[in-house]
Amino acid sequence: MTHGGDQLVLIGVIMGTHGLGGELRVRPENGDPRRFRGVDRVFLGRSDGTGFQEQRVVSERGHGKGSLVLLEGFEDSESAKLLKGYGLFLLKSELPPLPEDEYYAFDLIGLDVYSTTGEHIGRVNEVIDLPANDVFVVRPDSGREFLVPAVDDIVHRIDLAEGLMVIDDRPGLR
Repeated sequence: MTHGGDQLVLIGVIMGTHGLGGELRVRPENGDPRRFRGVDRVFLGRSDGTGFQEQRVVSERGHGKGSLVLLEGFEDSESAKLLKGYGLFLLKSELPPLPEDEYYAFDLIGLDVYSTTGEHIGRVNEVIDLPANDVFVVRPDSGREFLVPAVDDIVHRIDLAEGLMVIDDRPGLR
C-alpha cells in the first residue's frame, strides 16, 4: 500500500474504545506501544488496504501493553466505536528510527536465511510477536516451514543491506 509514492506501514490495530471521550484502544504492531509517541498524523484504513484517510492525532498515551489514541473528528465514543478493526498506518519514511539491533518486522520478511556453515535454508516468511520473544517463520525452498526464536543464542547476524540472516541451525530446529 502506498500513498504519494511512499509505502504505508501498519503500526497498530484499533481494538475498541476507552471511556466516553473517543479514545481508541490500539494494539501496536510489533508489540511496542511507543510507536505512537511524537506521531501527529496517521492514515486510517481498513484491513483489506482500502479506504485510507489521513487523520490528525489529538493525543496519545500508553495504556498497559497498548496505547490510547484520540483522533480528530472522533472525539466521542459513538463515532469512535465505528473504527474498531481499522488499522493505523504511517508512511515508511516517517517511522521513528530504531535502536541498533532492533528491526521493523516488514524489513525482515523476505530475508534469505543461512546457517552458520553457509547453507541457504530458506526465507523469512513472517514474524510472530510473542510475549517472550519474536519468532521468525522460515520457509525453505522445499519442505515444511519452521520456527526460529529471535534470540541472540540462535540468530547470529541480520544484515538488511545484504538481505540475509544467519542462524545456528541446531538439531530439531527444522
